[in-house]
Amino acid sequence: MGMDGGTDSLRATGRWGRARQWLATLTVRQWLLAAFLLVLVGSSPFGGLRAQRAEATPTLSVGVEQTVAPVRLTVTKVRFGSDLGVPQAAKIDGRYVVVFAKVTGTDEKRSVPMYDALRDLLRIEQVPGVTKPFSTDPEPSSDDLRPDTILVADDAERMGDLAPGLTYTLAFVWRQAPGQPVPTSVRVAAYSHTFRQASIDDTYDWRDATRAAVGTFPATAYEKPAAS
Repeated sequence: MGMDGGTDSLRATGRWGRARQWLATLTVRQWLLAAFLLVLVGSSPFGGLRAQRAEATPTLSVGVEQTVAPVRLTVTKVRFGSDLGVPQAAKIDGRYVVVFAKVTGTDEKRSVPMYDALRDLLRIEQVPGVTKPFSTDPEPSSDDLRPDTILVADDAERMGDLAPGLTYTLAFVWRQAPGQPVPTSVRVAAYSHTFRQASIDDTYDWRDATRAAVGTFPATAYEKPAAS
């Protein structure tokens, strides 16, 4: 028994001695790598050293201004209805979904073209059965669909280009096909743009639509102005 215990002790001492000799040969870089691996293994039950989550998308809120280049944007309300009471949006069998927003051009030298960055400014997300402009077929997702039209809220005329520094309250109008559920809330995403030269020619324009802010707004029935 005593001899066996002594042999075990000698073996342990020998192993520890060889381990110390090996540890003595490690460089500082190898020590740092070993420490990193120990931290990684130790943190694995808690998710490990994951990359930090991307910064959250800024929130759109009712009445709160957001800068979404090349405009300042304030969403004021979301409405739906089959009859908006204006000739530019005649009564339909389905319904309109309308996002009202105050929009100001922030670029001092350049307008925001209606059929470019302005038409690409807003999207409504997760609304079923929305149609593409000039189409009546319901799409499975509304997330990438441009509005059917954009109207100036003051006179219901179709919006043109947004000149630098000017402010309009606009109605961004989408169509929802018949038989689709009434939206009680609508998630609205705003897209920023960059003025740059095209990759294949010398033209400059507002490009690179990027989802820059998003918020969910209550949707209520549209009330037509009372006939005078």
